[in-house]
Amino acid sequence: MSSDQNNPLYPIELNEYPKLFDYVLTKQGLIYFQSLKRNYIFGKDMGLDEYNKLRLMYVYYATANRNPGEVSAWQDICITLDEKEIFEKDMYSSKEDLKNKFLIVKNPHYESGLYRKYVEYVKDKMNSK
Repeated sequence: MSSDQNNPLYPIELNEYPKLFDYVLTKQGLIYFQSLKRNYIFGKDMGLDEYNKLRLMYVYYATANRNPGEVSAWQDICITLDEKEIFEKDMYSSKEDLKNKFLIVKNPHYESGLYRKYVEYVKDKMNSK
């Protein structure tokens, strides 16, 4: 998978996806994530904290599973929430709550700075247009 058409996090290779983020879902976290995702899909009322957790848990889930389709779905959700003016706010508090409830744990495969490689690529691509 070498092009950005098949890889939403290009230039990060698919086999590097699990190294991108500092946390991964626990078994209980996966259950909670699926519940949040279901509530979002069915248009249930959610608070800002739940939207924050959905954003975080979705990217942890998608990248840990090396799933470009789910990464694209996460990106779409982030765009849709931003368009609805549901912006990321107090993410640190939401993340701490997930950690304290053992819904996420430290990712043993995490490689600091790898996600920055993707961010820099996107910035360069946008600046060149």
